[in-house]
Amino acid sequence: MDTHKIMIVDDDPHICEIVQAYCEREGYIVTYSHSGAEAMKLLISFKPDLIVLDVLLANDNGMDWCRNARSYTNAPILFLSSREEDEVKIRALSDGGDDYVTKPFSPGVLMAKIKAHLRRVSTGRKGQLLELPGLTLDFYAQSVTMGSETIFLSKREFSLLSYMAQNVNCVVSVDALFQLIWGMESVEDTRTVAVHISNLRKKIEADPAHPERIVTIRGAGYMLVARNTLQQVRT
Repeated sequence: MDTHKIMIVDDDPHICEIVQAYCEREGYIVTYSHSGAEAMKLLISFKPDLIVLDVLLANDNGMDWCRNARSYTNAPILFLSSREEDEVKIRALSDGGDDYVTKPFSPGVLMAKIKAHLRRVSTGRKGQLLELPGLTLDFYAQSVTMGSETIFLSKREFSLLSYMAQNVNCVVSVDALFQLIWGMESVEDTRTVAVHISNLRKKIEADPAHPERIVTIRGAGYMLVARNTLQQVRT
């Protein structure tokens, strides 16, 4: 198995040390930089498999750096930031970022995100497919195929579906979905998750009003159900 290479770009040495320690614990090769100019040179020489990037660097804007870095790499870029405004997150992802984690962050959640992104880039094109009974997720195209029909999802819809697919036939709490997809530590409004689940159901359910794929487990959360167990679960 190839050893993944992680590059950290953050002007806070303490943050770099924390992320480095957790990544090295997983066996990853890690390097870091505290400035954008230095990081760009390091990007070209180190060729990381994934980048952890601060939104606000001392003398640089992390989002500008991300946009420029896309000329040299397709590696996933996970933003770290103390900024929680939606417009900041939207710009970060629009400028080439793949994920957004707010500070203070849970190292466990950050590592889960890093592992998830590395899984998607560690193999060739075939490895980008996750096949379930009656449902195939394509991580490269950000789409889901049901029978002969392919449906393209929004980034957030696909993130929700892929996370549940990786926990198929298991209950996923609303809190977990909110934290992993929106990068926040607690649920401020559960309707945010419910609205996106509703939109996702409209795309993949035969009857969204009576869902059979993404079912609600009352008082617990949601479950993506494999077809051969549909009869055992009720919404």
